[in-house]
Amino acid sequence: MKISIVGTGMIATEVIKTLRTEAKGIEITSLFTHSNKEKAQALAKANHIERIYTDYAQLLREDGADFVYIAVINSVHYAFIHEALEADRNVIVEKPFTMTVAEAEELAAMAQERKLYLFEAVSPLHTPNFRLVKENLGRIAPIHFVQCNYSQYSSKYDRYLQGDIAPAFDPLSGGGTLNDLNVYNINVVTALFGPPAASRYFANYGHNGIDTSGVMVLSYPTMTATCTAAKDSTSPSFILIQGEKGWIRIPTAANRFGCVEIMEQGKYTSYQHNAYESRLTHEFLDFKDIWERKDYRQMEAWLDISVKVMKTIRQQDETHRPSQTE
Repeated sequence: MKISIVGTGMIATEVIKTLRTEAKGIEITSLFTHSNKEKAQALAKANHIERIYTDYAQLLREDGADFVYIAVINSVHYAFIHEALEADRNVIVEKPFTMTVAEAEELAAMAQERKLYLFEAVSPLHTPNFRLVKENLGRIAPIHFVQCNYSQYSSKYDRYLQGDIAPAFDPLSGGGTLNDLNVYNINVVTALFGPPAASRYFANYGHNGIDTSGVMVLSYPTMTATCTAAKDSTSPSFILIQGEKGWIRIPTAANRFGCVEIMEQGKYTSYQHNAYESRLTHEFLDFKDIWERKDYRQMEAWLDISVKVMKTIRQQDETHRPSQTE
């Protein structure tokens, strides 16, 4: 499979490393940058990438890659995906999928109408450890409570407090803890249990109105899930699924899904089925496998989760969000 990398940020750099080392059988054909050509040249040289584009439309016309991988700021995901789909290109896009439900639904429909592959890069859903949890939920059922916590003090937070606003803390760039970290928790809960009947977001907001930490409560008929994330503080990250017959715990952040512990009626077992060092490898190999096998139904199933997660996130009650002037 051939892939063109759109972006030169931290996640794009991590993906390039993964594709060069662990995710075998995926070739990087080119690299796109909007403004940071010097960094793109350094990345290309270090990773033997032959072509650099600064014109996205030109890349879509000329580059013969099977997929474009979009890793630009959140607020322009929709525009980059839409342009790629219009050019009949298959797409992998970083989370969060889009900024609005309407955008998510439009792009999903557009991909399906054209029979194009559109994947959102949500790494935990593609790990063997995640599949293990999904297959073993019945062992502790009925399930009544789920707790997720993905909290890490951001390397950009001190700068933010001094007024140096990186895209991750910029509302206009689609930043914030919900979009950056908590989206992983919500994806995991949605993929395991389906969309909630209702959701509500309780957040701490910074000086420019961005959510620096928060809890989303997802309500189900017989279950409640709390999804907590923070960029202004830290704590042990974990997922804990509580049922009447026991519990399942993932003692890592949701994006890694590093191992699985199951306590069933007093009997404890620990599992580690992930096969690679990088949290991204299973994800990209899954995309490659689905595309090569032409398993369009599986792509549609993942795409449906992306749309459902966007609906859950955007139906939050924002009536108490402070304005930037408060």
